[in-house]
Amino acid sequence: MSLTVRPIEEGEWDAAARAYTAALPHDPISGPELRKRQLEQLDWGYRAGVLVALGPQGEVIGSASYFQNPGAYHPARFTLELAVDPAWQGQGAGSALWQALEAQLRQEGAESARVLAREDHPVAPGFLERRGFVGDKRYFTSALEVAGFDGAPYQALLDRLNARGVQLRSLAELRQAGVPELNPRLHQLMSDVRADVPRAEPATPLSFQVFEEAVLGDPGLLPEAYLVAEHDGQWIGQTVLFRSEASGDLLTGLTGVTRGWRGQGVATALKVRAIRAAQDLGAPLIRTDNASDNAPMLAINDRLGFVRDPASVSHMLRL
Repeated sequence: MSLTVRPIEEGEWDAAARAYTAALPHDPISGPELRKRQLEQLDWGYRAGVLVALGPQGEVIGSASYFQNPGAYHPARFTLELAVDPAWQGQGAGSALWQALEAQLRQEGAESARVLAREDHPVAPGFLERRGFVGDKRYFTSALEVAGFDGAPYQALLDRLNARGVQLRSLAELRQAGVPELNPRLHQLMSDVRADVPRAEPATPLSFQVFEEAVLGDPGLLPEAYLVAEHDGQWIGQTVLFRSEASGDLLTGLTGVTRGWRGQGVATALKVRAIRAAQDLGAPLIRTDNASDNAPMLAINDRLGFVRDPASVSHMLRL
């Protein structure tokens, strides 16, 4: 088959996103979201790019992206995404994309790169292993059917925390109340709770610019479901939900609690309130993902009724 691989052009973002979502329906993305990520990376001074594979008629049949993780940044380490529309798989498009992507990584001076692949994917694990990738860190994506959730068993927990002076407030409420220095305080809270989250690469500080633009500036952020736990004027935990343009499902951002308050039900209370917000919004599903060694959060999700998908494995290639 005649194939062309080259950098993406302005009119191809939607087609690239459609090919990616067709190949990985559990991880949908829209064209504007794909474009936004690319522009943000460049604006923040990181290195990133998107390549597309074109079929015989010039149609986009696959894409390959490389970018850098602001929350686990290293100047020579990259995150990758590679997908080919299922209708075109097995005809050399994936290999052609990888050859071009590997050449680009070497040109960038990359020392390593990571890519996620689900264990049950019929092609991806073998494709990566044949090219020298080694799987190490495992993650679970889980989903909760929102309409069927019964929050009544958790009311006693909410009442106990409330009696101790713990309040749960949404971003919408905080904005309406005119809380001083709101965005810097939210940034500090996220910085406090994310440091201990298990991940494939060591956490690095998330700059205020990245936080404002990637989190607060995300058009899919749901202010009613961005929740903060407060005690005696101090913020002690958070959770946040987003909606993708590519799906009606809601996606969980970071749920975390400061060290002194862990193990006391705060994270569970935050997630219960977030699920209730999702019910109010009429969302069908909430999706979340956690590292397989994040036992406390996995246990919370299991108790709440989240059902795990097959694990995704982070594969690393040393260049």
